[in-house]
Amino acid sequence: MKKNLLIALFAVMMVCFGQHAYAQVSATTTPVTVNINLTDAISITLGADPTVDFNYLDAEDYTEVQTVTKPNHFTVVSNQAYNLTVQAVQDFAPVGPALDIVNVSVDEESVTNNGGTPEDNVPLSTTPAPLLNGAAASAEAIYQINYEIPDATTLLGLEGSNFSTTVTYTATQL
Repeated sequence: MKKNLLIALFAVMMVCFGQHAYAQVSATTTPVTVNINLTDAISITLGADPTVDFNYLDAEDYTEVQTVTKPNHFTVVSNQAYNLTVQAVQDFAPVGPALDIVNVSVDEESVTNNGGTPEDNVPLSTTPAPLLNGAAASAEAIYQINYEIPDATTLLGLEGSNFSTTVTYTATQL
């Protein structure tokens, strides 16, 4: 039994003393430069149905406020805060009502989602008019726009026809 114990003890000692220590390899480092190159970018993309139609089909239509709501009217992508303006390219053609019969405004939910300070009931004009100031930078700011004719009395006396103009929205980075 002593002999077995001595053999076991000898084997344990050989294992303990038989371990070799190896030198650790030193780590090396190499610096890497990572660049992010930004260019200021801004765009407006119209929604699927950008046309705005006011329909005066019967006598009652001339006595009521008409509002056309355009959900998802356009989307702005901007890497900086921006302002929105609206303007008509020309007067209504054929010669018809004054442009300012139509008011334009940004829906309150759009302002809540995208930030900024809206201008309410902006009358159409051939000069750019502020619609939204200080909107936050966004990868997808979707706007609902409301078009309104609050008083149709200036349409009285005009012959039945289709009057149209083109409206341009401009987003300008701050």
